[in-house]
Amino acid sequence: MIYENPEFIDYNTWNFNLEESSPCIDSGSPDIIDQDGTISDIGATKIDLNCSNLGDLNNDNLINVLDITLGVCSILNTTNNNCVASCNWDMNNDNEYNIVDIILIINIIIN
Repeated sequence: MIYENPEFIDYNTWNFNLEESSPCIDSGSPDIIDQDGTISDIGATKIDLNCSNLGDLNNDNLINVLDITLGVCSILNTTNNNCVASCNWDMNNDNEYNIVDIILIINIIIN
């Protein structure tokens, strides 16, 4: 049982994804392995420790309008979805790439 702050990204904006430093990461059942090969996380969303800098779709270490452009390209280009090949794209960990992810990236830029 964990009695520490779970370290959500931003509960004020309902972003209950975990920060990379969260004590909930790799603290779940040791019998369940996450996709990144580590012990399961505690919580509804999982964090892939192999994927850093969430929202940086072009991996230039900046989150800006270029990342939004790549996200929109990925949404609109349904036949050849190669605009974004980054795990940094699923902002809300729902296994879908859509406008919600774009809005969350915009929120990062604005704040």
